[in-house]
Amino acid sequence: MLAGAGTGKTRVITYRIAHLIIDKEVSSGNILAVTFTNKAAGEMKSRLQELIGNLANGVWMGTFHSICLGILRNEAEYAGLPKSFSIIDQEDRMAIIRQIIKSLNIDPKQFSPKSYLHAISSYKNTENYVQNEPIEETFHMLKTVYETYQRELELQRLVDFDDMISLCVRLFVNFPDILKKYQELYKYILVDEYQDTNAVQFRFLYLLAGKSGNLCVVGDDDQSIYGWRGAEVRNILEFDKVFENVREIKLEGNYRSGKSILSIANRLIEHNTYRRGKTLEASADKESEVRKFERYSDADEASFVAQTIMEIYSKNISYDDIAILYRTNAQSLNFERALKVANIPHKVIGNIGFYQRREIKDILAYLKFADNPKDEQSFFRSISVPKRGIGNSTNDKIISYAEENNITILEALETDLKFLAKNKAAVERYTQLIHDVIECESIKEKIEIILDTIKYKEYLQNSGEEADVIDKKIENIDELISDAVRFEEQNGSSLSDFLASAALISSNDEEGIEGSVKLMTIHAAKGLEFKIVFLTGLEEGLFPLGNEEGEANIEEERRLCYVGITRAMETLYITRARSRLRSGRHNQAPESRFLGELQHGKAFKFNKGSTNNTFTNRSGNYADYVKNTSNSEKKEYNDDNTASFPASSKVYHTVFGEGIVLFSEGSGEHEKVTVHFKKEGVKKIIANFLEKA
Repeated sequence: MLAGAGTGKTRVITYRIAHLIIDKEVSSGNILAVTFTNKAAGEMKSRLQELIGNLANGVWMGTFHSICLGILRNEAEYAGLPKSFSIIDQEDRMAIIRQIIKSLNIDPKQFSPKSYLHAISSYKNTENYVQNEPIEETFHMLKTVYETYQRELELQRLVDFDDMISLCVRLFVNFPDILKKYQELYKYILVDEYQDTNAVQFRFLYLLAGKSGNLCVVGDDDQSIYGWRGAEVRNILEFDKVFENVREIKLEGNYRSGKSILSIANRLIEHNTYRRGKTLEASADKESEVRKFERYSDADEASFVAQTIMEIYSKNISYDDIAILYRTNAQSLNFERALKVANIPHKVIGNIGFYQRREIKDILAYLKFADNPKDEQSFFRSISVPKRGIGNSTNDKIISYAEENNITILEALETDLKFLAKNKAAVERYTQLIHDVIECESIKEKIEIILDTIKYKEYLQNSGEEADVIDKKIENIDELISDAVRFEEQNGSSLSDFLASAALISSNDEEGIEGSVKLMTIHAAKGLEFKIVFLTGLEEGLFPLGNEEGEANIEEERRLCYVGITRAMETLYITRARSRLRSGRHNQAPESRFLGELQHGKAFKFNKGSTNNTFTNRSGNYADYVKNTSNSEKKEYNDDNTASFPASSKVYHTVFGEGIVLFSEGSGEHEKVTVHFKKEGVKKIIANFLEKA
């Protein structure tokens, strides 16, 4: 099913499931619905319950990872895994890689841990990994690092995210009887956002459904934007070449955006050649507006966005209805500064997720070690927080002793180890705590035992951090307890399952705070919608982000722009800067080709709106930074060689304090410098009144 942006993809899947159960009398236990995020799975489950009540509970519903995790838990013996395996998260994977490259004397500056982890992750999402073929040595000692990494996972009874789907596929390939069992269980398979599937996810579905199985996929080839992480747009484009008796249905009625927004979205995506083709049409006669603005610099662009948001808010439009979208994370800083100066509440989406926060990982480390006493990363973290006078060298000795004697780390701690003479009492208290956690049945009580025994909240209060930071961390700890209660009420008290569910939650599933403007990359915005959207940075080299890889890369960039446009419901602001600060220098930024394509061959013209760019400071009074776009085009701006104060340099003013130079214009006693002051926002000052900070 080809479903365009805002056409109700999730609704279609939900109603199809309800139809199968109610009208076709299909057992809910024979239906598998696969999504890409826990949030999407939760929303689908909630909608289905509204339609058919408790019958929804029997449907197998979740992400690829959660579905495959369940299969691996059931078939651990055949998958070559210990029954008590744990899930390792990205941060702990990186910690293992760092240890490995250190032990192999690899220079991390020349060959970063991130590059090894990326290469291993990419390999695990290929057919070669499924078939157990060796990894290619694409750069320095990759094969050795990979093999050492795999041994560490095996020793510690760990499975990483990339293993989950690939090991399931390998299981199905090697054991046809097990595959048949799940084929008979999952007789009806439905997949949301199918355009985002990679090669291994496709193989998983192909094996489960077979060539002529009952497989319903919903997706949009025009929104395939994850090629950089392995997604294969051809999975949807060539679906009818792989499966038999395919029926294609197009959903082109858009319930989200007005006609003006959909008009330019359609014009843009028509420039792509590798697509099946469809045209979005507004399902309601909704008013909408598209406005284009150019500003001199990236700081100027951010100032304009902040001021415009203030004007929008003054018309009783909620901050929650507004989003600022950009191509790269680095672009957020200018907008964050401008919004902060204008006293506009905002939230950067895609920041560190709940289960990745330090205080949460501290407590989870105790739980993970109690659940899997071979987990080295969790042992290291839990025994070190709070400090017990036990150093890394002692911990290394404990782990080595456990490995040499083929016992768990916990069993090693219970042995009379001579080198622990000085720390024996502390180790005994730690060991007793782990046993107390193991013996306690309730997950909530396990957490409370840990908090009480190590006095963690007191530890936070004595950390020297600011009071509001400590309060937020304590609130997070309290929320962890609440989450444990919710989990137990719905799923029982299995610690392994609780930890697995925590590991499966990604930062993309996190909600932004209420009453705030949302800032995010376009990738993070996929699936979301806002009344008012600022699509920023439409410049060549930034959006599209380079074109050295040829037209295939440009087509994905164009799809990404299409996704950004179709997030807007009522008003879309498209902005660009003529000069952008990169690597400390202002560079001229040519207009993005996409801006021309939005109007190509049509009578449509952007409503450019007001040319005034007024900026507001914290106090709410207009600062004297007012520029007219037409005038700014005629002005000569100094480069760093002719300016008294180069761009990005720090300056001091006797009234306004410290600031950062944006640019300067004019010369001699007439030279004026535009500065972003920490407390007063953007000001234009005669150069003679400034000093170097």
